[in-house]
This record gives sequence, structure tokens and C-alpha cells, in this order.
Amino acid sequence: MHQNIESRLQTVLANIDLARSKTGQDVKLIAVSKLQSIEIIQEAYDCGLKNFGENYAQELSQKSSSCHQDIVWHFIGPIQTNKLKLIAGSADWVHSVDRIKVAKKLDEACRSFNKTMSVLIQVNIDNEPSKSGVKSEDVLTFAQEVNSHYPNLALKGLMFMPKMNASTEDKLKTYTNIQSLQDSLLEILPDCKELSLGTSGDYEESIKAGSSMVRIGETLLGPR
Repeated sequence: MHQNIESRLQTVLANIDLARSKTGQDVKLIAVSKLQSIEIIQEAYDCGLKNFGENYAQELSQKSSSCHQDIVWHFIGPIQTNKLKLIAGSADWVHSVDRIKVAKKLDEACRSFNKTMSVLIQVNIDNEPSKSGVKSEDVLTFAQEVNSHYPNLALKGLMFMPKMNASTEDKLKTYTNIQSLQDSLLEILPDCKELSLGTSGDYEESIKAGSSMVRIGETLLGPR
């Protein structure tokens, strides 16, 4: 299994390097470890991976207390407000801040731990009813409110989950809209440089579209 993770990692890193050669952008690889065992995480860590993404608060809490202390944990799933204390105590990054209630309670939870959390705003770029996220037209106002009112949250940028089965033409429109929104955000908040975009099926084209963080699961770590 170790050899398989190492081999898959080298393939993914080579693809990332090729894709980022078009943009010059630094890209952070996040291994999505939800429903993976601690043993698999350990193997991936031994191969050099340090950033791991989890979708469930309880699982994140258990893994973060059992794994190496220098792992950087990213919470990337939908947020239940009653789980924010667990998330605040375990994560280093939260990618899925999608409403003011979440920002307020996460800020309060981080204050209780005397920590500052790096956060991203999740944007519902394609207005899908089944997905969480701030509407594109509300992102700038939302970002200014988070940046101004919640001192224990360090706003770093935006996170997107575009339609996976969209046509090539629709994907190009979505990427153009993402880049435009990111540019508008940078005009008012120059430190919001991170763009979390891209999973196993589209990470190369996402990097070419400006992504600085890709979230890759089974392609790296194997079947769950």
C-alpha cells in the first residue's frame, strides 16, 4: 500500500507541476482523508504529505488527536453549527464558511481556544440548490463583514465546488466567473489570495484557472 501511495503521489505532483507551469502559481496539495484509516494517513505522511482534509467534525477530532502534531488539518465539509467547537479545536483551516451564523460561532469557538483560524468562503458559483455556499453577488459584502467583525478568523480567500458533469463550454464560463470574483475580492482585500478549487477529476484544469489549493482523495490515498 505504501508503494501505491508513493507512486500515486509522484504522478499527482508531476501533473501539478505541469499545470502550474502555465501560471507560476504555488499550489498546496490537500489529501482528502475522510473515511480513510489512520494507517493510511500515516503512510501518506511518511511520503511527505502534510496537509489533510476532512469532511466530518467528529472524524477530524479523532484523527487530529491521534496523528502527527505537525499535520495541517483542513475542514472542507458542510458545517453544522453544533459541531463548530470540535472543528475549532482540531482544524487549522476551514474552507466551508458559508453564512454569517457560522462565521460568528466559529469566531467565538476559536476565541475560547485562544487561536486564529485561517478560513475560506465557500461560494456556490453555479447556484446549485443541492450545494451550500454564498451566492456570487453576495461574496464581497460577506467577505468584508467576516474580515471586519471576527478577529479570530483570518480570511484567506475563496473555495469552490463547480458542477462536475458540466460541458466544456459551461466549465470555461464557470472558471471565468471564478477568476473575476477572485480579482474583485483581491481589489478590496489584497490578502485573500487563496483559491481552493479542484478535486481528483479536474485539478489540472483548476490549477490552470488559478487554483492555489487542490483537494484530492482516492486518486492519492486509494479507495475508501
